[in-house]
Amino acid sequence: MSEGEQRLEEGGERERVFTPEFPSGVTALVLGAEVQLTPADIQLSTRLASEGVLVFARTLSRDGATLSDREATAMATEELSALIATEGVEPDAVVLAGVGRGGTLAVLCACRVDGPALVLDIGGPLIYSELDEGRSVQPLEMLLNLSAPLFMAFGEEVSDQDRGWIESSLSQFARTYDIVTAPVAGSALFSSESDVDEPVWEATKAFLQLHLENS
Repeated sequence: MSEGEQRLEEGGERERVFTPEFPSGVTALVLGAEVQLTPADIQLSTRLASEGVLVFARTLSRDGATLSDREATAMATEELSALIATEGVEPDAVVLAGVGRGGTLAVLCACRVDGPALVLDIGGPLIYSELDEGRSVQPLEMLLNLSAPLFMAFGEEVSDQDRGWIESSLSQFARTYDIVTAPVAGSALFSSESDVDEPVWEATKAFLQLHLENS
């Protein structure tokens, strides 16, 4: 895999394009929730590109600061709409993905606007322990508005009760989904090559292949 255009801004690398050696026709927008791309953002992007996916990794930050869920979701929506409108991108083969909070924001974005063919939430919570100014809405409550198939990898911190609530909501709304659990914290998933949980990655690939096999 070769890495294409890179744009650097003060505070670190905010976006990068990962160009696959053998393109499959699938494009992904990987959302980063920090001020700059994290090792986990880059690791997930690298893995997707190795499967033939053209990846645009982008942080949802502004002026060297992270954003609230509302602001970050608005920015993600703009990025997704621009990507879908890009010449050469197949609108029916666009994946929205993220690790940790980036995964949560991917879900919130997909609940706000139609567009992605599927969503990958790697270790991002859908139930907050408490709400505050930056996190004013429970992601779980937004799943009613989700139309795209959803893949979730939960970390060990997700309780059986929380998982039950999430599965109940998705089933109630007749959504297509898959959930796998990793024996590490969600925030540690994909943080480095050695921290990639291979069963999680294999399940991720299977979900992609199942729902994008005709792309």
